[in-house]
Amino acid sequence: MITSAYFGVLAVACLIAFINWHQAVYWAIALDFARDPVRKLDPNESVLITISVLILWGCISIAAWVESRGWVKATLREHPMIHSALRFMAIALVPGCIMSLALYADGYKMVALGVVSYLAPAAGIMLGYLIALRPDRIRRFLQFYCVVNGVALIGVLAEYSQANWPAIGGLRGMNWIRYSGNETVELIGGFYRSPDIMGLHAAQVVMFALTLATYARRRLTPLWLALAVFGSLCLLLSGRRKMLGMPLVFLASLALLCHLRAIRRFRQAAIPVVASAALAAGIYLVSTEDYVSTEYMNYASTLFTEGAERYTEIVSGSIASTIAQSGLVGEGIGSATQGAYHFVGEHRDPFARDLHRGWQEDGVSRVFRELGVFGVAFVLLAGWALTMGLRDAVTQTPAHWRDAVLQLCLISIVVANLASFTVSHQQYSGDPPSALLVLIMLGFVLALSPTRSIRALRRLPGFQ
Repeated sequence: MITSAYFGVLAVACLIAFINWHQAVYWAIALDFARDPVRKLDPNESVLITISVLILWGCISIAAWVESRGWVKATLREHPMIHSALRFMAIALVPGCIMSLALYADGYKMVALGVVSYLAPAAGIMLGYLIALRPDRIRRFLQFYCVVNGVALIGVLAEYSQANWPAIGGLRGMNWIRYSGNETVELIGGFYRSPDIMGLHAAQVVMFALTLATYARRRLTPLWLALAVFGSLCLLLSGRRKMLGMPLVFLASLALLCHLRAIRRFRQAAIPVVASAALAAGIYLVSTEDYVSTEYMNYASTLFTEGAERYTEIVSGSIASTIAQSGLVGEGIGSATQGAYHFVGEHRDPFARDLHRGWQEDGVSRVFRELGVFGVAFVLLAGWALTMGLRDAVTQTPAHWRDAVLQLCLISIVVANLASFTVSHQQYSGDPPSALLVLIMLGFVLALSPTRSIRALRRLPGFQ
């Protein structure tokens, strides 16, 4: 019953997307959360429930393109390095697509899955740009995301306190446990389908809330800082070190970018520093034996004692092992993408490559396995072009403008997610909407740049 209701709401949201895609974006954010508890309550726990929200994002992207393709083309002309980055990324996928079609009996499914995983998030740049043509919509977007997921994170506390609520905890048969020294850490997922997904959303809530504390109305700053502290507590209970590190990367990146950008409005730039102190104080107050078991704090502390060694082991070691196993040409796009076995695992040609050899956890070795060295070279070119494009967009915004700080906050969110991706790609490759959300932030950055077309648009009568 609840599954039918969910798909009914999804169908309505898809219709709304073709009428008013701006409103449908908020439906997508809400359904992005709702799909996890619905899947847990579904008798079959169908994976289609998880991927179904991608249909809505597809409808939103199509509607946005049809309505505003002129603005998108103008943006690519004014930001040629962003256009080059998209071209390089498309070229990077070609060898991987050829390999999958050649090596797997159902290779076309692998190609479809992989291409969606890599390119669908690119629609986020377009959507972010079009949403932020009216800058006040950035604040609304971040606020709505924080409210929806802030409420959803209540399930984390419910699961930790062993409340008998439906739809909390992992999928059936899944017990998420980590061992740290002599301690056993039970990972918490709340209403989300796994601790990884919960941790990712909690980290986004923390970073979005800190951004709102910097950019939104000052009277609401204490509210956003309180939400950031609550999100940090949920991060602690997720037991995922790569997620715990995301707000730290965000704060470090923001501080560095503010320094390099020579931001003159020091009070605004200093708010994240004050926020980080509030976070530390909040975590200290709640993370005592009276509230949170000490094993969670002990495990979180290994981020600082073991994090660098673990990062080197995962990324550097995995790249060498991947090249040794898969060769310079790789094993085809989709071969290491999360969830590939759902589509082709049982229909694989017995003489083809084994999908279950895809052990790569970090995002870097995943790209090496799927695209090969040639593809990786073009991915690096795409990254370089994207970085140059963002640099141009940021430098066009005067440093004394309020939007300059917001741009740096958004870029710092992307950097934090990129750091998490390099350690573990599953929450992005297996869930394109998660990656799409990150690239929406890049679209916001481009729209905040006062280019000729943006200035002309904002001079139009009735534009707000």
